[in-house]
Amino acid sequence: MLGLHPLRGALAIGVGACAVIVGACSSSSDSGNEPALTFSETIEPLIQDKCQKCHRPDGIAPFSLTTYEEVKAMGLVARGKVERREMPPWGAFDSADCKMGHKFKDDLSLTDAQVQQFVSWVDQGMPEGDASKRPAPRTFAAPGLPDKTHTFGTAKPWEVAPNAKDDIRCFPIDPGFTEDTWVAATNVMPGDPRVVHHVIVYTDPKREGMQKAGDAGSYPCFGGPEVKNPSLLLAWAPGVPPTSYGDETALKVDKGSHLVLQVHYHPDERVAVPDQTKFELRTIPTRPQYVAQVLLIGNASKTEGALRLLPGPNDPPSGPEFKIPANVADHTESMVLDVPEMIGDIAVPPQRVIMVGSHMHWAGVNMKIDIERRNPAEGQPKNECLLGTPKYDFNWQRGYTYDSPFDDLPLVIGGDRITFTCTYDNTTNNPHVRKAMSELRLSSPQDIKLGEQTLDEMCLGVLVTSRRATPLD
Repeated sequence: MLGLHPLRGALAIGVGACAVIVGACSSSSDSGNEPALTFSETIEPLIQDKCQKCHRPDGIAPFSLTTYEEVKAMGLVARGKVERREMPPWGAFDSADCKMGHKFKDDLSLTDAQVQQFVSWVDQGMPEGDASKRPAPRTFAAPGLPDKTHTFGTAKPWEVAPNAKDDIRCFPIDPGFTEDTWVAATNVMPGDPRVVHHVIVYTDPKREGMQKAGDAGSYPCFGGPEVKNPSLLLAWAPGVPPTSYGDETALKVDKGSHLVLQVHYHPDERVAVPDQTKFELRTIPTRPQYVAQVLLIGNASKTEGALRLLPGPNDPPSGPEFKIPANVADHTESMVLDVPEMIGDIAVPPQRVIMVGSHMHWAGVNMKIDIERRNPAEGQPKNECLLGTPKYDFNWQRGYTYDSPFDDLPLVIGGDRITFTCTYDNTTNNPHVRKAMSELRLSSPQDIKLGEQTLDEMCLGVLVTSRRATPLD
């Protein structure tokens, strides 16, 4: 699909969350005038706000952080994680070449002051303080999509064989939508996170998937669902929590349409793994005020067209090529999309961006999405950085939802230009590259090409846009 690449990330958000594994060495501190910090008054409120959504007895994290003893026990592990901003898992930060103009909802990041508080508390010996001053225990909603109306998934488990190549499979589903249906929120529940690399759900308006699958119930679908006129309903990758399109905003599924659940499996090296992935939807009964659309844009390999690859620092003499050389720590690939003004006979309407995300594989370390507006509307800057993820981590991907009223959201219209810049570290300093080398039984990094396999690479931007609904909707 021309630039709207059907691959994982969509907007979304999900799996794991905030392991601010506290910690690190420490002895009590007699550091002059530095004020004493205590767990009861300073650290526990921080952990409740940033970590306990996942780190609690029934959460998805591997350990709990709900008591003083649990937090203190992780002290030797966590100090560096927090200081390096590896935890909480949040990749979006301002940098020298990307100053984002909008704040995000549900921001898990710590401020510089909060990082220093945590580090200082550890250095002071992690004192508990007055237990009577501890905040009340935090309560959380049950896992999954709140107020879901539908749950769909594979009819039977799919066995992922060990030591096999990546498998991208499509599972057709009849949702039973006899009327036009508006989806306001989505969530994915991977059957076995060890092997589920990403999930995308497409609409199948011509109901072709069932015939392709036949008695097997599924079919291989490298690249896309292989049906006519599909559209994206949701996309998920590790780290993506439930996704809501916002108040009075939803995505339309035409009546009678089937759905296609595409799962990218990356096999375990040791054992066969049965997987039965599911997804949840929350629908609303009437047409919303705003219509949402999920776009996956990038992975350009050609230098011509609306979406095109730009020259890069390590290109061969023959011209631009998407290839990440071995043993290069700061390699970039960039591509641009010229937003069309017309698609066929239909004018492309103005769109507000409500959510953004970045998707790369193991070698990826940063992605930046910029927009250059040809004719900026009032209140919109000529040039804007929509997203920068200098702490990108493949294991903790998510969508970033702008915390702004609809009329203040970034505006995209025909004639604008969106640039996607991805940075990779293909050296042994990158722990994910070392893991890939181990899987492939390699002694040194290798050149990486563009592709859908886990050990290939991507440069894919996720944009969820919204426009005002019309009577034609």
